[in-house]
Amino acid sequence: MKTEAAVLWHPGEPVEVREVDLAPPRKGEVLVKVAACGVCHSDLHVVDGDMPEPLPLVLGHEASGVVAEVGPGVESLAPGDHVVLALVPACGRCAECIQGRPNFCEVGARMAATGTLADGTSRLSLNETTLHHFNSVSSFSGHTVVPESVAVKIRDDVSLETVALVGCAVLTGCGAVSNTAGVPEGASVAVWGCGGVGLNIVQGARLAGAAQIVAVDVRPEKLELARDLGATAVVHADEGVDVVAAVRQLTDGGPDYAFEAIGTEPTVQQAWEAAGPRGTVVVVGILPKGKTLTIDPWQFFAEKTLKGSFLGSARVREDIPRLVDLYAEGDLRLEELVDRRIPLAELPAAFDRLRAGDGLRQLVVFD
Repeated sequence: MKTEAAVLWHPGEPVEVREVDLAPPRKGEVLVKVAACGVCHSDLHVVDGDMPEPLPLVLGHEASGVVAEVGPGVESLAPGDHVVLALVPACGRCAECIQGRPNFCEVGARMAATGTLADGTSRLSLNETTLHHFNSVSSFSGHTVVPESVAVKIRDDVSLETVALVGCAVLTGCGAVSNTAGVPEGASVAVWGCGGVGLNIVQGARLAGAAQIVAVDVRPEKLELARDLGATAVVHADEGVDVVAAVRQLTDGGPDYAFEAIGTEPTVQQAWEAAGPRGTVVVVGILPKGKTLTIDPWQFFAEKTLKGSFLGSARVREDIPRLVDLYAEGDLRLEELVDRRIPLAELPAAFDRLRAGDGLRQLVVFD
């Protein structure tokens, strides 16, 4: 079949919206009609060359849609099912899956590295040129073929557009709090960066019952939304502001948990310095591959922990339906995170806005 899709040919160049060929699903795969796809920094990192990927490829990974067709052997899904797409296929058989770490599935990692599906081939092409899949999803496309494990069935009484965010930003932010860090009730939390992921760290901390939630950002409008979503205090990281001192003062000597959701060395250093004794610093933001990070080792005497988080350490088949339920019940707020809905043709401009830090989450919406 033919479908419109956003193709990246070379890093550093704008994506190109083209009509591409999409082959039908094979064994263990499903065809999904995409409803919406969030414009995420992970896609931008690929466009800008900070995250190397096999090229050319079709971008997009934070999406929702409706199952249109299932391939042989698919048992958990049927045409008409509403799904959220997750960028971590899980085979259920490798050592990582068996040990309860499906976000590090060995088969999924191979698919991500090669830009193919499980059989080592692609379903995408243009004029006989193979196009690669982005993390087995490639959802900046009217239709996409994904592994069965990527399409997670959800309830059908919620807005398909809005729940697209659950596939990445919400899963990453809330999961970093509940799964990676295990923030307990009554803890103090600080969050560097109030973009799509950072605001969901704030929400995750609120849902966990954190007593103090300090949000840090350079943009006052993002700090205002962070307050609305659960932050108990904010720090405007304007020029000349001692962010570390401000956070430590607001949290009585430093937060129990400090989350970095921007992906820069200075903000990781700030989170590390600000965390209280025995505090945990979780780096959620993506730093460019190959870069180095310098931190003050003296802080280890305070028994601090520095750790990373990938997709909120998620178990997607349990976490995604749970988060969608929280949204349906009014406990998790998603509508406020979206400030612009656009057609696929406007994606290049959306990346420019994201690069400049303008606005909140942008959604590409399909008919």
